[in-house]
Amino acid sequence: MDDDAKQVVEVAQETGVGCGVCCWPDPDILGLKKYNYKWLCMPSLPCFSKDGVPPPVFLAKDEKLPLLLAIIMGLQHALAMVAGIATSGGLLIAGDACFDFQKDSEMCNSKGYLVSAAWITSGFLTIIQVFRCRILKTKYYLGTGLISVMGTSFTFLPIARDMVVSSIMEAKVAGECIGLDCPGAGMKGYGRFLGTCMVAAFLEIFLAMLPPRYIKKLFPPVVTGCAVMLIGGGLIGSGIKYVGGGVFCADNMEGKHAALGFGPQLCNENGDVVLRFGAPQYIGLACTVIFFTPFLQFFGSPFLKSTSLFFGLLFGMIVSGLASYEAVAGDQTMCSAEPGKPCVGGFASATVGKAYSYWNSDSIEESKSFTFLWDNDPNPLRFLGFDPEYFLPILIGFFISTAETVGDIGLSCDASEIPSEGDDFDSRIQGGLLGDGLNSFLAAIMTSPPNTTFSQNNGVIALTRCASRAAGFACAG
Repeated sequence: MDDDAKQVVEVAQETGVGCGVCCWPDPDILGLKKYNYKWLCMPSLPCFSKDGVPPPVFLAKDEKLPLLLAIIMGLQHALAMVAGIATSGGLLIAGDACFDFQKDSEMCNSKGYLVSAAWITSGFLTIIQVFRCRILKTKYYLGTGLISVMGTSFTFLPIARDMVVSSIMEAKVAGECIGLDCPGAGMKGYGRFLGTCMVAAFLEIFLAMLPPRYIKKLFPPVVTGCAVMLIGGGLIGSGIKYVGGGVFCADNMEGKHAALGFGPQLCNENGDVVLRFGAPQYIGLACTVIFFTPFLQFFGSPFLKSTSLFFGLLFGMIVSGLASYEAVAGDQTMCSAEPGKPCVGGFASATVGKAYSYWNSDSIEESKSFTFLWDNDPNPLRFLGFDPEYFLPILIGFFISTAETVGDIGLSCDASEIPSEGDDFDSRIQGGLLGDGLNSFLAAIMTSPPNTTFSQNNGVIALTRCASRAAGFACAG
């Protein structure tokens, strides 16, 4: 690269690294002047093409997208991670406090708030990673400048759950409970978890400040590659659980029977239809998305190929909204669907022959009209503390999260067709690690577990061939 080119790059970096991709929206909202919609909307027929199915058009990281296209591309990233954030951000942590044998009514009732806080936090912190800016008068960057979408890390989920449950059990031993309920005990454990994470987050911030040669020695490609591969394997497992009816019922399918002597654990994440994990009805609905998405990749127009994930999920939602399940003898349903029948454990007996929908509005009706950070009683920050017993496991969690992030950024560069070596790549690794550490600290302040880059969004970039950061900002919004 000659001196003039280097100067242009340095100027671009100092002015926000292509901030124009989002700061000045294209007035052509639909992109009618920029794109040939006749070609974009023309279906492809593989059998009539000598070269097979053409891939979607590649959109580079600084490609300025029309508003409508940016929103659709961003929605694909959001839909790919929204369930994962909800699961690790509050559903399982607060859900553990809803069982009678380890109950904390305040923690259990905070489930909706914790999920909302996790989503809001993810949006704010994603903006930091995608934007990327140089720290004033230093050589350090904050953020990757790629579609590095942030979300609550599953690495810390077992630790958070253990701290909440242990706190409830300690309250039982100390006689601080009212019958089976230990109000506030689980929230105290969650507050100590957040406080300990705030301290441990400085490990990742410290690692981000190390020279690139030390980072490469600590996290060589074989280590980060294995970490990302294992994440992918874990995501496949999580996906299978969702196909079978939901993560919660999958995780507790055998455990409930072993612990309590009865089962199986019924799935309560699918509207008014309550069936056991792995029911054919759940698998059938999942298959509508699984098969429709590659169908669009084969026969869809260039526009549909780039947005196949969005329309695949939309198709599955439409089918689930139109479909229903006819109850047979012995079936259960949600209590709200049968208000006149006894409600036991959140379920009521289903009426034989009655059709039940895969959608209901229970969660919406139970939620506030408007929710924002810290808008919960009790506020988890009231119980903020430090737990030395869990400090080392959380510290190890941040070290693992660092390895994951290094691998994720490498894959993001590869999917975005950016060189995965050299000074520019090293600066993105450094900026991503600093963003991860700082964002995890901010996440705790926002009452959410530590955040990290989500690996599945690299798959979205590869499938849709859209690396434009405009999609990242739209996802965050």
